[in-house]
Amino acid sequence: MERKYLALNSALLFWLLALIAWCVNVPPLAWLLAASSLVALITFLLLNPVNIMFKKTKIIEMDKPADILPPTTFVEKEPTASEKHGTTVIASDVCVEGNIVSGGHVYVHGTLNGNIDSRESLIKIMRGGLVEGNITCRELIIDGKVIGQCSSDIVEICEHGQVTGTLAYRTLAVKKGGAFSGQAEVLPAVAEKNNVVGLMKDIAPETLVDVQIHTL
Repeated sequence: MERKYLALNSALLFWLLALIAWCVNVPPLAWLLAASSLVALITFLLLNPVNIMFKKTKIIEMDKPADILPPTTFVEKEPTASEKHGTTVIASDVCVEGNIVSGGHVYVHGTLNGNIDSRESLIKIMRGGLVEGNITCRELIIDGKVIGQCSSDIVEICEHGQVTGTLAYRTLAVKKGGAFSGQAEVLPAVAEKNNVVGLMKDIAPETLVDVQIHTL
């Protein structure tokens, strides 16, 4: 037994004996033992500071994360060609005065007084749409009305399409109900490269013919 707890154990022993003496009806002995227990307890408290009995509560620190990841850097994706050039739409209740140059598709529901240049994309004149001006594109679909010069690799005049002016095309399709009045010009075929330097494929001369097409 450690010495510092000897006085505490003595105090407990005297207190127990005092209770026994009180129970057997020996008051003088009980009081003497109780006084001895009190003296032993005071002696223990004097010899041992209070903080020995009541130890400070330990503070448990949370485990720190083993690895702290660096902030993630997001690399912006390079937009594709179609994302760079969005679609242009002229609504049915809109009238535009001026020219349009676009890298994407163009849909005309309303009215445009001006030229449209979208050489690598599609231009579609919707039913009820009107364009008074020149059109240059890769593919042209007309289901409305166009007055002017149209130049496209592929031209399609739909059931409600009306074209007045000049058509320059490589492929032309006119559906039943479509109408074309003006001059038609077949564009030369795309030049094909040959193995012999300086030798190019013969290109047919351009032709300009007055045409009137009204399909019923």
